[in-house]
Amino acid sequence: MKTFFTIIISTILFNSCNTHIAKKSLNDESIENIGLDHLIHKKELKIYAKFDTPLNYSRQKNLSGFASWLNNISLKNDNVPVYMYNGQKKANPNIYVGVLDLEQPTKNVQFNENGVISLRAEYFFQTKNYNKLDALAKIPTNLIPYTKYINGDYSYKKYKEYLTYYLKNSNPSTIKHLLEAIPFKDLQIGDVLFQKGATKSHAVIVMDVATDNKGNKIYILAQTYYPSQDIQIITNPSNDYISPWNEATEGVILTPEWRFLSSDLMRFK
Repeated sequence: MKTFFTIIISTILFNSCNTHIAKKSLNDESIENIGLDHLIHKKELKIYAKFDTPLNYSRQKNLSGFASWLNNISLKNDNVPVYMYNGQKKANPNIYVGVLDLEQPTKNVQFNENGVISLRAEYFFQTKNYNKLDALAKIPTNLIPYTKYINGDYSYKKYKEYLTYYLKNSNPSTIKHLLEAIPFKDLQIGDVLFQKGATKSHAVIVMDVATDNKGNKIYILAQTYYPSQDIQIITNPSNDYISPWNEATEGVILTPEWRFLSSDLMRFK
């Protein structure tokens, strides 16, 4: 009888170990043996400091422009949740591991793909690239350009007013007009996964990228969802051993609240 129970227990442990290994062993041996939360430093408030890369991966160096700005956005304290525009907390806190420290509009406008547009506009405002902000208005809905709308008031308050106006009058065709398709193998920081549905669309943006010595890439994503809410760093529901990193492989890309395809990858023009 003792031998019987020993066999049963051994079998259970063996199967559990196999399940454990299968979940973390995807395409590259270098990401094996990574423990849960080992890649996250909860007290750090910068993406490059908060999230370690898995073994044998290293981040891109000498970033510039939009990529550098995204990678250096401050995060809120680890215990701060995602809030909706109306002050309510996001219902499912387990899908994100960081909240960008950016003031969101007080109206229900920064949702789904609009969160990506919001980041692009914020970058132009913070870097005082007002001509590029004006160019964002050159879309099918013919919005008022930023510099004309603000009439000389370059305050952050006036900018947020304009952003609310812009997002309120945008639609899924807006971001599609601002992006162009690129091969998934060329993925870099600032690229966007965008999918336009019949009744609902969504987009997520690449916030960080790392590469191993074989050229394999991993990346971190950020999003908002519906209704309007803070922009958040999302987890990897397919592999929590490297989360929030995702392996850059062709095919289906699962995020906590949307299913993309690698062919959905786009880049701002």
